[in-house]
Amino acid sequence: MNPILTVAAAGLAINVVDVGTTLAFAARLWTAELARQGIAPNPLTPPFYILANVVGAGALYLAILSLSPAWGPGPMTGLVAALFVWGITRLYGLGHVVMRQMPLRLFLIMSAGLGGGYMLAGQLILWLIT
Repeated sequence: MNPILTVAAAGLAINVVDVGTTLAFAARLWTAELARQGIAPNPLTPPFYILANVVGAGALYLAILSLSPAWGPGPMTGLVAALFVWGITRLYGLGHVVMRQMPLRLFLIMSAGLGGGYMLAGQLILWLIT
C-alpha cells in the first residue's frame, strides 16, 4: 500500500484510541487541572494533538521499516516499534508531571490511551505493508 495512505490509516487508528480514551477518562480531569492552574483551554490543542499523532504514525512506520529486515514483518516487530516510539513520546511528556503541570494519574491515563493507539497502529501498518 502507498506509504502516505498507510501512515494516514495508522494516524487515524492512533487518534481513535487516544482521543477516545482522553474523552472518556481524562477530559474532565484535565479541564479541572487547567482551571486549578488558571489556564483557559486553547482551541488549537485538539488539532495539534491530532496532527502530532499522525506525525507519530510516520515515525512508527519508519521504525517498523527499520526493524523488519532484522526481525521480520511479524507482530513482535510492530509491538517493539510501537513501544519504542510511544516510549520516546512519554519520556518527553513526563516533563509535565515533573514540572507539576499535570498530575501523575492524568498522565498515566492519557499515556495508556496513546500506547493502545500506537500498538494498534503498529499492527495495522504491518498488515497494510505485507
